[in-house]
Amino acid sequence: MTETDVADKGRAGGIALALTAAVGLGTAIALARIAHDSGTTALSIATIRTVFVVLLMYVVCKAAGRSLAISWPQWLHCLGLGLLAGQMFYGNVGAVKYIPVGLAALLFFTYPPMVALMMAGLNRRMPGLVKSAALIGAFSGLWLMLGVSLETLDWRGVALSLSAAVACASNAVWIQQKMMRVDPLVLTFHMSLVAGVVFVAATLATGGIVPPTSGAGWMAMLGIVVLQGCAVPLYFVAIPRIGAETSAMVTNLQPVTSIAAAYLLFAETLTPLQFTGGAMVLGSIILMQAHDARTRRRLAQAAGLS
Repeated sequence: MTETDVADKGRAGGIALALTAAVGLGTAIALARIAHDSGTTALSIATIRTVFVVLLMYVVCKAAGRSLAISWPQWLHCLGLGLLAGQMFYGNVGAVKYIPVGLAALLFFTYPPMVALMMAGLNRRMPGLVKSAALIGAFSGLWLMLGVSLETLDWRGVALSLSAAVACASNAVWIQQKMMRVDPLVLTFHMSLVAGVVFVAATLATGGIVPPTSGAGWMAMLGIVVLQGCAVPLYFVAIPRIGAETSAMVTNLQPVTSIAAAYLLFAETLTPLQFTGGAMVLGSIILMQAHDARTRRRLAQAAGLS
């Protein structure tokens, strides 16, 4: 086997890992509806899922010989990041109790345009023409998804999905600005540890874990825990093999998977306007990703020639 064959095989494996992560995360959101219908709560799901991630990251890091030690300033950053991650975990699974699965998934996936806006604000630089058009398209799509049916939607589900998106975007920007030198798996461990402590305390204060009342509910909760818990490390493993750009493109399958799973499990469909709005959001995200990829390649080529 030649070096090219090995590289191609590694890239194919990386794409498979990223696809598995995206499909796993998307499917977990649909399973949350079954768990809710079986009587459990978003807090119970988030608590068990977060504790599982903490234990999984501990085992993975120790098995790989990675030190979990971080500096005190880094841990303070992890404290804030963990609180944001907790809201992301909770809002993501809690929203489907109140609004359709597909809509919840699409609302959460407005976080990439939010990242672009936050970065533009931090850099004090207006986005270029292409990115501005993509941002307008994304938030116009959000308006379409919500504006035509806001009176019939439960505001709690909308608030949970959008707050999870804001938390995810803030988390991504914070990491990019302050924590890029920290091993991502170690960072995930510490963020999850903070979120886990908060969730366990909140669960104990509200009477403990509320278990599902049916076998289907238990299977759904187990599926959420395993799918979401394993998807994150799979995604991190994929990035060195295929690059951040390809990995980001693959994750666009996450809301598509949620919509497909909701249709198969519950015969749930989006309205034509909601579908159009969701397509505008995803299309705008892909446009931004492609534009950023071209910009990075152009800068890299210019640096190589200088």
